[in-house]
Amino acid sequence: MSNYAEESAREESQCNQRYSILLILTDGAISDLPATINKIVDASNLPLSIVIVGVGNADFSSMEKLDADEEPLYNSHSREKAKRDIV
Repeated sequence: MSNYAEESAREESQCNQRYSILLILTDGAISDLPATINKIVDASNLPLSIVIVGVGNADFSSMEKLDADEEPLYNSHSREKAKRDIV
């Protein structure tokens, strides 16, 4: 998910700034929410925003946790909180 954004961040200079937007189209709930949260936290310091669009009538309520409106996301492996809300 964040390899492209990481590469862009390394190449950043005042004249060469890049920002990436990851668009995720989904027709159902995320099957591995903890791993997804860990990846989002890891990417929270990169020049990246994530937009998730749910398509259809599935239950997308589990994805509300990813928007981090209520509390910051937390990486269960590194025990770090997200640097900023990128979803």
